[in-house]
Amino acid sequence: MKLWDKGFVLDKQIEDYTVGDDYILDQKLVSYDCLASIAHVKMLQKIKVLNKNELQLLIQELENISKLSEKNKFPIEKEDEDCHTAIEKHLINKHGDLGKKIHTARSRNDQVLTALRLYYKSELLKCKLLVNGFIDSLKTFKKKFGRIKLPGYTHTRKAMPSSINLWAGSFIESMKDNLKLLDCILDLIDQSPLGSGAGYGVPYDIDRKFTAGLLGFKKVQNNPIYVQNSRGKFESSIVHILSQ
Repeated sequence: MKLWDKGFVLDKQIEDYTVGDDYILDQKLVSYDCLASIAHVKMLQKIKVLNKNELQLLIQELENISKLSEKNKFPIEKEDEDCHTAIEKHLINKHGDLGKKIHTARSRNDQVLTALRLYYKSELLKCKLLVNGFIDSLKTFKKKFGRIKLPGYTHTRKAMPSSINLWAGSFIESMKDNLKLLDCILDLIDQSPLGSGAGYGVPYDIDRKFTAGLLGFKKVQNNPIYVQNSRGKFESSIVHILSQ
């Protein structure tokens, strides 16, 4: 049964079309969703929605899900549609109504965005490491072979004398500029969307700064409508920078 079940039979073709490969791709997000959920339940305990025992039970199971996922032992079925549903369903099967309480003061919208932001930050930091490694390799290459002469071409014809030093140096400078672009997008997305709800906030006195700090975000993305409007905006910026 789907979490959003409304009592009607879902056409299998419609499910295949709307779900696509999302449930497969979402395996990458399981650990990030669990991290965000752990921060969320800690905040719920802080505002007295959960007691300490409920908190420990939920954290224990979320950590267990993350470990299972690392071992490829946490399957996400097509009927789940995504990792968020699979995780919530697992918690409900394990702890009944307590598993449902985790969704208090949270929409699927900000839940998904938070997991994605954590994933983007992690992957972009890996990109920075790769770029720095490429720069180091180019410097080593330039030092070893830089004095070798090369012809410089314009319009498919030899034009002026050049060298491997000049050729390798061009990519080093380019990669240094790319590092600035990566830092720019990392700064842009380093805003916590958790607690913005479906786009209009939530009717609880929640502590968004608390969860942002737990998750390592630089700040809270304050306006809940902008949180939703930034969907696609931030992703297009990431794609632009990676294309460089």
